[in-house]
Amino acid sequence: MKRCLLAMALVLGSILITSCSKDGREVQNNTETKNDVRIYEGDKRVIFNLGSLPYDMEYKGHVLQFSSCELYQKKSDVDNSYTPYVIAKVKIEGIDNDTLHLFNENLYVYGNINNEKNQLGNKALSKICEVDKDGYRYYVFSQSLLSSHNYKYDFSESNYNVGFLILQGEDYRALQFIYNGFLSSSVNDLKDVGEEVWQAIKQKQLESAKPKI
Repeated sequence: MKRCLLAMALVLGSILITSCSKDGREVQNNTETKNDVRIYEGDKRVIFNLGSLPYDMEYKGHVLQFSSCELYQKKSDVDNSYTPYVIAKVKIEGIDNDTLHLFNENLYVYGNINNEKNQLGNKALSKICEVDKDGYRYYVFSQSLLSSHNYKYDFSESNYNVGFLILQGEDYRALQFIYNGFLSSSVNDLKDVGEEVWQAIKQKQLESAKPKI
């Protein structure tokens, strides 16, 4: 199943309007717009391109609300460089542990950022941790924990996105929810995400930095 998720991930960077039939012929997907959502429907996948949040994501009859997606940054006290963080918040309140476990098994989630000042063109971000707090799950994306790259400029005037690709059943039908955001003004400091979530992110980074025995 994970192989199927990774295979689908290869095309996540761009939304495809066309797909191929079983005999290799190209077929046109159905496309429609509802309110602030553009929907592309194919044979095995339905893509929801979200213009605003919150939005309810479906998983086998359950609803997990895609509540928010925001850009943060952390400024280094050493060299005044900046590190971007994109954090997506999903409401998991009322979802039992077994369903959440299966949801994780059938989920591929990713983040990207674009910032011309720092010469980042649709750069893929690593998911560095998940944090559960007060009925919500925070998906935290940043540069790889193994990366030592520091960015000179702040991350105002950034485009960013987070996508959730969720397999729905044995036939590998998938629902894909993509939120695209743009932040033109000043960027909130990572601490503004909340003390407990911020501390959990720091702890995860410290653990990942430890040498493996």
